[in-house]
Amino acid sequence: MFRTIDPYRNLSHTSERGTEYDVVRTEDGVQVHVDIPGIDPAHVDLTVDGRSLVLRADRPARAEGTVVARRRTGTLHRRFHLGEQLDADRLEADYALGVLTVTIPFAESAKPRKVLVGTTADAIPSSSEV
Repeated sequence: MFRTIDPYRNLSHTSERGTEYDVVRTEDGVQVHVDIPGIDPAHVDLTVDGRSLVLRADRPARAEGTVVARRRTGTLHRRFHLGEQLDADRLEADYALGVLTVTIPFAESAKPRKVLVGTTADAIPSSSEV
């Protein structure tokens, strides 16, 4: 349904850890929560490329005179594969408190639907016909 197809890349990081994210299945689709604190939403680029969701975000270089540097800088890049059951055309994104939330609804064809079972009185022989 939803899987990462290429690893996190950060141009100037020193840690082996990537960007933290969660993928949550809801009744109506999927939500992706990506932790990108300290990044200006104007520096976040979210693109749908075919069946891929591509996230790029830039954190500016450290200020001159920085004594201790523990936060990553540079560009992060993450690509997610969107399964056929997700409707990428109706994708929505929101950024609040350092978390980017991307909501991707299920395609109508992937949603469960109720099938009505009809009856045909003519198809069942009456007791007088047997």
